[in-house]
Order: sequence, then structure tokens, then C-alpha cells
Amino acid sequence: MADRAALEFRGNSPSGRDQLVKRLGDQITVQESDWNCGNVFTPNHKRKPFDDVRVRKALFMAVDQWAGAKALQKIAIVRTVGGVVFPGSEFAASQQDLAAMPGFATDIEKSRAEARRLLREAGAEGLSVEMLNRNVDQPYIIVGTWLVDEFRKIGVNVTQKIVPTGPWLDSMRAGDFALAMEANCQMVVNPIADVGRYLPHELYPENFAYHDDPKQVEIYNRLVRETDPGKARVLMREYENQVISVGAHQLPTLWFYRILPIRSYVKGWKISTSHYLNQDLANIWLDK
Repeated sequence: MADRAALEFRGNSPSGRDQLVKRLGDQITVQESDWNCGNVFTPNHKRKPFDDVRVRKALFMAVDQWAGAKALQKIAIVRTVGGVVFPGSEFAASQQDLAAMPGFATDIEKSRAEARRLLREAGAEGLSVEMLNRNVDQPYIIVGTWLVDEFRKIGVNVTQKIVPTGPWLDSMRAGDFALAMEANCQMVVNPIADVGRYLPHELYPENFAYHDDPKQVEIYNRLVRETDPGKARVLMREYENQVISVGAHQLPTLWFYRILPIRSYVKGWKISTSHYLNQDLANIWLDK
């Protein structure tokens, strides 16, 4: 029984899912979905050298999200490359939109060469720095470890400081970090509301980039008032570009992927895009 319980606890990872399916067969049903949640890599703009946009942009340009998605989805609950907007939703960036921004290049060697140039120009070659991360294996530590290796490819040595959730939040709220792994997890997919978490800390206190960007705020204020979907999509691209390309404030990394193994006798459950939704068990029943 203990062994089975352990397998079930690991069932929300790709390997855990596969173990459960192999062991339990038709006794288990697996539901999967893209998740309105994803890690966000955050440089603290109040800490040198990350007050320099060239250094922030260089770190973004080191990351090969396309190759990362293919590799990490085998071991972690991440799968989809996307920008600030939930992939596949109305205002989400296309692959072509993404490829034009640092952190999403399809020619990664060219991108990394430019990253190394930016570091030289900023006087930040040979940079060594600590990245704050949450002690949650799926997927914080896995994604963080991947990023550490990506940064190494442009000559930046990053070590992870992995701490429990409480101290992780406390350090970010106090500004006591240089780099951090955050997450943007929302409920019902509502792109215009969801991307508000990228606004400066003064307006969105749980954004710990500690940056100022009046232009970003101005774009967002127009976005929330725009009633024409076509025009709103154009504004969303401007907003996303301001966050990632112009200011290099934060880099959304791979979006999470929900894997929910359920006993086959559990009926009425339907997976959603958020772990905050479908918590009412009124329509769930056991065929047993």
C-alpha cells in the first residue's frame, strides 16, 4: 500500500503517470491539459548589474526554449513555449511573434553570440550570481537547473539558492535576491487580466522585478479599455514586446502542463486549465 501511495503521489509528473498507467492499467484514467501557469525568470532591477538592460537581455538570449520544451516535457510538468499570454488563447503570440523576442530565438547560436557581445559591452563578462528558487521539484527546481545550464553557455555562472516557499516569498518581498524563479498562475483564462502581473511592483506588488516602465503602464491602460479584439491583440503584442524585448523585465519560460491520474471509478471529474478551478465535488461520484 505504501508503494502504491508513493506512485500516486508522483503521478503528476510524466514518469509518475507512465508508472501508474503501466502498473494499474484500466484501473486508472489520466486527464491532461495545458495549464494557465508558468515559471517566470526575474532579474532584480535594483541589483547590479541587472539594472543594465543589456545584462538582462543577454541572459534572456541565452535560453533555447524550443529545445528546452522538447527535453523537459519528458521529465517535468512543462510542455508549451509561450509569451506572457496563455498559449492558444485569443491574444497569444504566434511562433513568429515569439521568435522575434529575446528568449525565443530559433537560431540559438546567433542569439548567444549576441548575448556574449552584450555582456562584454556592459562589462559583465564572467558574471557569477545566485538565483533564488523555490524548493518544489515539479517544475521549479527542474526548470531552474535547466536555466543554470543555459546561462553557462554564455559564460555566466549561476548557482541556485533553493529554499522553502515561505523564505522564498520573504526574500522576494524584501528584494533580497539578484535573480529569482517566480510563477504566473491564474484561474479562468483571461489574457488581459492575467498579464497584469507583469506590471511594475508599485502597481502589482507580487511582481518582484522592481522595475519602472511608464510606457508599459501606458500600453496596459489602453489595452484594458480597448473593445475591438483586433486592436486589443495589437496592443497585447506591444505590451509583451515592452516587457520582454524593450525592458527585458522578466522572461516567461515554459508553461506548465497538468497531468491528473484518477481512479477509473471516479466519475464526473473534468480537468481544467487551472488548479484553482473545478474544486466543487458536488457532481463527482464513485462508480464503486
